[in-house]
Amino acid sequence: MKTKDIFLSTLLVIILAVSMFGQTTHEKNTKTVIKKNDISALLGKPVYASTADSLNTKVWIISQNKNKEIMKTKTVKMKDNNTSLDKMTKEEMMAGSYFIILDVTNISSGKEFADTSAKVEIVSPSKKSSSANFIPMMSYFGAGVSLNEKGDYLFTINLNIGAGYKTTQFKFTLK
Repeated sequence: MKTKDIFLSTLLVIILAVSMFGQTTHEKNTKTVIKKNDISALLGKPVYASTADSLNTKVWIISQNKNKEIMKTKTVKMKDNNTSLDKMTKEEMMAGSYFIILDVTNISSGKEFADTSAKVEIVSPSKKSSSANFIPMMSYFGAGVSLNEKGDYLFTINLNIGAGYKTTQFKFTLK
């Protein structure tokens, strides 16, 4: 009986040792996934940012050439497969010389607002007015606009959030 106990104990120790030392120690190779609020990783610092009335608002204004470069990146292509942009929407998005990106989130939850629409009104340095409707994109809004003059532009963003309206104004200097 003692031989049988010694044999079983030895066998048990060998099985446990093999399973313990047989585990692999691979390093974790994880890729960073760009999350909703990580759009600044692609675009850098926003030209305007504010936090008011439970809204966190960020705005980027980029040239259409830079917008085309960003649209060609692997990150945007992967996300773009999930959202279908029809031809008309793409034309609106690429219209004008610049592209405005608007990111609006709820301060408390960090999520975008449901049932939100937005419009931008622009006053040029020569006091000409124009406007554009923002197109809902992946997790932000975008609009193509023409900024043909150098100088200070006044932007007014009108948000329709459910049952309420929020307005944000800022100046942008085109050099």
